[in-house]
Amino acid sequence: MWAMLGEISKQVDWYGKKLSDLQWKDVFTAALREYEVVPGITPGTFVVLGMRTSKMNTKEMSDLMTLIEAFGKEKGVVFNDPKWRDE
Repeated sequence: MWAMLGEISKQVDWYGKKLSDLQWKDVFTAALREYEVVPGITPGTFVVLGMRTSKMNTKEMSDLMTLIEAFGKEKGVVFNDPKWRDE
C-alpha cells in the first residue's frame, strides 16, 4: 500500500497541491468508508472522522488497495513495484 501511495504522491496533483503519502491514505480511506466530515477547531478547516487502516480487516484492506490502484491508473500513475504494473 505504501509503495502505491508513494507513487500517487509523486505523480498526482490534487486540486493544485501535492499531498503526502499519509494524506493520500486519508483520502482513500475516507472514500472507501464514506467518512463523516466535521468542521475543525480552526476556522476553514475540516476533520474526517472514521476508521484507521490499522483497524481494517483483510477485505477492507484489499478493497482499499483496489481503490488506490484504480485511481492511480485513471490518473496515469506508473507503479514501479512489479506486482502493480500491467504487463
